[in-house]
Amino acid sequence: MKIEYVTNASFLFTFSDGTTVLTDPWYEDGIYHGLLFNYPPIHSKQRERYLNLKPDYLYISHIHGDHFNPFTLSHFDKGIPILIGKFPTPALSLALQQLGFTNIKECSFDEPWKLGENSVTIIKEFSGSSDDIVNETNIPVDSSIYLEDKNGYSVFFAVDNPMQIRHAEQIKTTFGKLDAAILAYSGASIYPFVFSHYSDDEKKARVEQLKSSRLKKFCQLAEIIDADFSIPAAGSFVIGGTGYKYAQYQHQACPSEIKSAWHQHKLEESKLAMLSTGDVLDLSSRSTSLSPLALDRDFTQQDRIDYAKSLKNFPCELHSIAWPEGLMMPINSLLFKARANVWRAQEKLSTYPDTDVFLHIEPVEMLPAGLKSPIYAKISMDSERVKIDTIFEPTKDKPYIVFSMTTQVLIALLLGGTFWNVAEYHMTIERVPDQFDPTLRSLMAYFKL
Repeated sequence: MKIEYVTNASFLFTFSDGTTVLTDPWYEDGIYHGLLFNYPPIHSKQRERYLNLKPDYLYISHIHGDHFNPFTLSHFDKGIPILIGKFPTPALSLALQQLGFTNIKECSFDEPWKLGENSVTIIKEFSGSSDDIVNETNIPVDSSIYLEDKNGYSVFFAVDNPMQIRHAEQIKTTFGKLDAAILAYSGASIYPFVFSHYSDDEKKARVEQLKSSRLKKFCQLAEIIDADFSIPAAGSFVIGGTGYKYAQYQHQACPSEIKSAWHQHKLEESKLAMLSTGDVLDLSSRSTSLSPLALDRDFTQQDRIDYAKSLKNFPCELHSIAWPEGLMMPINSLLFKARANVWRAQEKLSTYPDTDVFLHIEPVEMLPAGLKSPIYAKISMDSERVKIDTIFEPTKDKPYIVFSMTTQVLIALLLGGTFWNVAEYHMTIERVPDQFDPTLRSLMAYFKL
């Protein structure tokens, strides 16, 4: 059985009988409206090869854009079997159907799915966030996969599925001795770079703290699972385009930092498999072949920043959204309608965070939306009320979060042209107290018409 690394969460698994499974193919630059790019970059010859692959199966872990990429998927035959988890909501299945795919296999979680003499098991979401904070909406969106070869080789691939120590113990108990475990060492969080209440020094300090904690967890999970090979993956990208200055605040560790953390944790050096694009780990021979085309194999933080700078002129389609001059836009009514949709979701899910959400909306010349100056739309999450004002008035001693965005980002959200988790890359955020609330974030996904 062979494991070939492509980029981010994309791997090509080749079973002993030649059956192939390609995971989460994302080979397009400038997703999330011109912000996220593969990093290290993919050599043009490699990109061409991967876009022309004919795998036997695709596996899509979840619907986020760096895992579910319509441009990349458009290169595959519409009849290819696509393995996905049987989520309680059909968003991923429907999105694949809208792209024209006709052979979608919704696999029951935690049950083996036969691929001839081989099998895969899609594993349900472990927990709602990397910090193990409970999400009261309880809507799972992530999955992991376990692959077992007919000759006994076995691989666990966590993807973005947030794992805690107890989950690593669960994987070891359930699947026994693994040949390889592919584990996250970072993620695609907007923290801390979009948070306006942090100074530059605070952002850099928080980056180092987060990087350290993620690397520590990677090593802890690897030690517990105790596979013959641990492969760090996922979260491999750079922020370019209009957000290129954010690259300096990315918390994804560089190769030397991963190796250093592994060494400090006193783990066996031979068990860490650092793969670059095109590298292949052969589980039968226990050897790795390195691709001569792999770019920036041992990149540094400065290499990543420099590459981001080279992408600063990449266009952002959000900045092209316009509205005919003189045509009225009922901005207040649109906000009330979107709030009503969130409220309906809250009622259905019976969750009412004790937090006020402020949408700080700034008009731009191409889309003034009838606004002569910025406004604040105050949404009380414990009632259906929306208050619109030109000044910021938080309720004393009540938690709040401010999402600052342009009218272009707002309209894209309202019309379904973007998702909330994507739009956040194009906002700035302030929160008091300074604590992540996954429940609130999930609810804001319903803020649309």
